[in-house]
Amino acid sequence: MTIAIAPAEVRSYISGHLESVFDTMLSLKAVPLPEIGAAGFTSERVTGTVGMAGEKVTGQVYLHLSEPFAIQATAAMLGMTPEEISGHAEVNDVVGEVTNMLAGGLKSWLCDAGATCALTTPAVIRGTSFAVTPKPGVELIALAFESQNTRGLVEIHIKFN
Repeated sequence: MTIAIAPAEVRSYISGHLESVFDTMLSLKAVPLPEIGAAGFTSERVTGTVGMAGEKVTGQVYLHLSEPFAIQATAAMLGMTPEEISGHAEVNDVVGEVTNMLAGGLKSWLCDAGATCALTTPAVIRGTSFAVTPKPGVELIALAFESQNTRGLVEIHIKFN
């Protein structure tokens, strides 16, 4: 049996959950924007990713942040100033953890809808020019947002079996 969850429902859920995670964990406001592509990033990007897999659903959650925004988020979560953040380790940990929180909320929501799944451990990708393209048959749900006068992007690649 195929689960019938519309992409608009997933987008609506992740929009509210994103706002909650940013408010609770980072004390930052995240405001959803009209969709933009990853091409909006012109400098180093830090991308957190968490996979999900189950009998009725598979997918991946990506959180794309510019490096300066990722440093701001790290400082906010750790109660530090951006100038106190040195190296990639702390930033990678925070971006991975925020992505994990987003994916964890989505997992719980999907489980409640009958699409039980498990999550992978978070991973982080860094670079200046890359795109993540879903395979045929995988739905791409993109949610752009703004926080601290900076834009970020959540991408969900999801397939219901």
